[in-house]
Amino acid sequence: MNTNISQWLEEKTGDTKRQMAIKLGQQPSTFNRNIETAEVIIAVCRAYNLNPVEGLLAAGLLEASEVNDAAAEASLKDVPETALLEEVLRRAAGRQNIDNVRKLQLVDDDPDYSNMSVEDARNYGLAAKKADPNIGPDDSPHEP
Repeated sequence: MNTNISQWLEEKTGDTKRQMAIKLGQQPSTFNRNIETAEVIIAVCRAYNLNPVEGLLAAGLLEASEVNDAAAEASLKDVPETALLEEVLRRAAGRQNIDNVRKLQLVDDDPDYSNMSVEDARNYGLAAKKADPNIGPDDSPHEP
């Protein structure tokens, strides 16, 4: 843990530890004993409109790689699938050898499957061809 967190907090808030304790409604002696805990660091940061993550990083309670990984994962969950696919295609297009990259056509609406021809179904990858190597004998049990 970084022993300079009290100095970092004083520098960022512009207040002394005593002033921070009073602002948080704590006794200065209790505040000083607990200043290196995540709870106090977060409380001070929130009270002074500072980013608590920066305080936890400064204290050594979090590492930058942990924060970056969590942020990337959280933000990816909110990205629409089409945007993810477009990004994958953009990256693939920048590679030297893209022979093994299947060309995708993004459509806004699902096709009407009820009136789809066999050829259209094959174009969408929905119907198998007889020469498809993944097609084999049906091993599943059949009910009478």
